[in-house]
This record gives sequence, structure tokens and C-alpha cells, in this order.
Amino acid sequence: MKRMLLGLLLGVGCLYFFIQEMNWTETQSILSNLSLPWVCAAVFLLVFEFVVRGIRWKIILRPLTEELPLSTLIQAQMIGGTANTLLPLRLGEVIKPTLVASKSKLTFISVAATAVMERVYDLLGMVSVLVFMVLFLQPDINPAPDQQILVDKLQLYGGIIGLIATISMAIFFTLVTKRNEARPIFVWITSIAPKPIQDFFLRLFDGFVQGLGNSTDTKGLWQAGSWSVLMWLNGALAIFCLFQAFGLTLPFGAACFMGVAIALGVALPQAPGFVGVFHVAIENTLLLWDQDPQVAKSFALIFWMVSFVPVTLLGLTMATRWDIDWQSIIVRRSDVESIPQVPTTEPVE
Repeated sequence: MKRMLLGLLLGVGCLYFFIQEMNWTETQSILSNLSLPWVCAAVFLLVFEFVVRGIRWKIILRPLTEELPLSTLIQAQMIGGTANTLLPLRLGEVIKPTLVASKSKLTFISVAATAVMERVYDLLGMVSVLVFMVLFLQPDINPAPDQQILVDKLQLYGGIIGLIATISMAIFFTLVTKRNEARPIFVWITSIAPKPIQDFFLRLFDGFVQGLGNSTDTKGLWQAGSWSVLMWLNGALAIFCLFQAFGLTLPFGAACFMGVAIALGVALPQAPGFVGVFHVAIENTLLLWDQDPQVAKSFALIFWMVSFVPVTLLGLTMATRWDIDWQSIIVRRSDVESIPQVPTTEPVE
């Protein structure tokens, strides 16, 4: 509840800050000159991201099962993304494994563990975009001294997240390959709890380790990693298409920079729809390239719309075809919170 309230306050505050200096007449003029084909290209790429996510998830699930249709995984990804946009507490992270477990013989915990693996791959994909940004962006950006702090922090936090991703993958690999050695240690740690609670956490451990099977699949590691890099570059390409729609002559490295800035921004507690923080992150990123403030605000509005509206409509349509037990999902959230989580830094959804 505290996190939800914090996210709401942060979102409302940022949205107020974003809107108060907006010139709606000028904004209307800017939007009337948009290149719609480029906007449509951005929409296509942002929707295509969920296809890539489905393909990557199928690879991660391969050590557990190969029977799940790709269409099921894509729909689960879209419904989960829609829930993350519309509902508090990131319930989409519970909905996705719940839907997949209901369509297979897999346990919820094992599927939830693969969702955690997705987050690790997201971090690794973001690191690849950071590397691209560092290699090709620096000569093109000339921030003011006070804005240089933002650039430095993005690079610093990006490096920290890359380190977390590497450590997380190493831990997952160790848990799977050294399960016989790790389980007795886990049993000893949980022995202080009553037996019913100890049994519950041991079931979590066994299901979680089972879901980490991809970390020992060398071919799967490379495939999932490659799709993760493609997914993040796809998000940057969508941003670059919107640059063309607004007639902005900014390099592709700037699109990579914006993608990382948004990912780090939405990792904070959020209001439903990511309103406020999302808009301010985009606006301030464009101001680093000396763009007109009203153009930056207009870009933020359109980018928010193309990022969330089409996918949300598709997700709601798909959700009507699934028998979703919302009460069970809310209860299961406590199970997910018992699983070690990595920071949620997704590309735009």
C-alpha cells in the first residue's frame, strides 16, 4: 500500500510539473505536422516487441516444456503488460505466469521463476544498449553543466544494473548446477521456522530452481540473450521513428539514451499508466539535445500514447478470451514477493 501511494503521489506530482508549462495552442500546431507513416511504424515496432518477448519466453521455458504454443506466450505477455499499465502493484508480473501455468502442467512457481529470468535478460539487453550509447553517443551530446549530472548518473546506474544482471545470472547458474549443495544450506536457513512454513519455502526453492533451467542451456542462453538485445534495439528504433515523425535530426544513439532513461525512470514506484514520470523522463532527455521545450512535451505525449494505448487495447481484447481468476492472482502475488526479484527495468511496453 505504501509503495502504491508513493507511486501515485510521484506520478501526479510529475504530471503536474509536466503540464503546468504546456502551451496547448503550440502543441496542437506541432502535432498537426506529424508524419503519420512514421508514427505507424513506431506503433508496429512497439507491438512487435511483445512478439519478441513471447519468442524469448518460449526459449527460456524450453527446459521445462516445449508444448506451449508461441501464440499463448505472446498473449500472456500482452495481457501482463496491459495489467501493469492499468493496475497497481505490477499485477501483470503475477498474471503472466498464472496464465501460462493454467495452459500447461507446470507449477506456478516454476513459471514465475522464468519470469524472473526474463528480467535478468532485460537487464543484459539494456546493458548492450548502454554499450552502444557509450560508443556512439558521446560525441553527439553537449549537455549543460547541470544536465551533465543526469548523463553521468544514467551511465553510473546503467553500469550498476549491468553488474546486478551479471551477478544474478551467476547466482541462478550456481543454484541450478549446485542444487544438491545449495538445498541443504537453504534447509538449514529455514529450519528456524515452523515445519509448515519451512515446507512452503522449500517448495518455493524447488520450483524456483526448476524454472531456472535455461541458465544451464548454453544454446538457450545465447538465443535468449540475442533476442533480448534485439528487443532493446527494437525499442530504440521505435523512438528513432518518432524522431522522424517530429522532424528531429537526432542520432540513433539518442534513441538508445532515451530508452535507457525511460527504463530507469519506470523502475520507480509508478501510478497506473506510468503517467507523469514517463513524460518527464522523455521531456528532460530531449532537452539534453537543445530541443524546443514544447516539442519535447509534444513528443512525450505522443510517445506515451503509442507505447501504451495500442498494446493496452490488444491486451484487453485478448483478456476477454481467458478465464482469469483475479482473486487467485492477488493471493499469488504474495508467493511472487517471496521469490528473489531483480530490478524491473523493462523497455517500453
